[in-house]
Amino acid sequence: MTKMSALLVLCLFGSAHADDELTMQDLVALDKAKQWTELLDRAERVKPAARTADWTKLVTAAATHVVEQIDRASSSGVREAAAMVDVIPAAERRYTFLVTDAHYLDGKAKLLEGVVAACSHDAGSGCGAFVSALANGIVKFPHGTAKSIALLVADDVSPAEAVHFWALAVDDDKDTCKQGPLARSVVRALRESASSTQVADAQRTATTCYAALESQLLDELDASTMTIAKKRKCP
Repeated sequence: MTKMSALLVLCLFGSAHADDELTMQDLVALDKAKQWTELLDRAERVKPAARTADWTKLVTAAATHVVEQIDRASSSGVREAAAMVDVIPAAERRYTFLVTDAHYLDGKAKLLEGVVAACSHDAGSGCGAFVSALANGIVKFPHGTAKSIALLVADDVSPAEAVHFWALAVDDDKDTCKQGPLARSVVRALRESASSTQVADAQRTATTCYAALESQLLDELDASTMTIAKKRKCP
C-alpha cells in the first residue's frame, strides 16, 4: 500500500470510529488499498440498509483475495499460511453467503490442494485443525485432496472429525473404502459423535463402503449390543 493510500484510509476511518459506522465509500477505499483483511473485519459496520449487491461483491472479493494470499503463503511453508488462516473461518461466520458462492468455494478447494501438499512436505504436524477450518462449505475437492485432508484431520484432531472428508473421498474414489483409517473414523463417529452431521457422514460412508467395512461394523454392533445388555442388568 502506498503512503497516499494509507493516508486516505486513515482519514476515512478517523471520522468513522466516532460513530462506529462505515459507508460503502470506506469499503471501496479499503479494497483499493488492498486492505482485504481489514475490509472483512469492518464490513458488518455498514448499515444493513446500505448493504447492496455491491457490498456483497466487495466482501466476497476480499475473502477471495485473502484465500489467494494464503495460497501464495503456503508455497513458502505451512507456518506462513497458518498465520493467516483464522481470517477465513471468522469471515464465513459473519458473512454466511460466502459459503454459497461457487467461485469463492472453488478458490478455497484449489487452495487446500496446495496447503495439503505443503503439509505433506512439512510432515503434516498441526495441519489438520486449520485445514478442516478452511474446508467449510466445500463439497468437491480436486482428485485425492479429500483423502489427504481426512488423514491429516484424523491424526491432528480426531478420527470422528475426519469422517466428513472420508465421505467426500469415497465419492471421489471408491477404492478409498479400503483405507484402514476410514474404518476407524466411521466406527468412532458412530460410537462417540454428538454431531448429527458426523453421524450422517458416517452412515453414508458405511453404506457406500459396506463390503470393505462389514467386519468392523459387525464387531461394533456386537460391542454396542453387549453394552446395552449390561446396562439393562444394572439395578
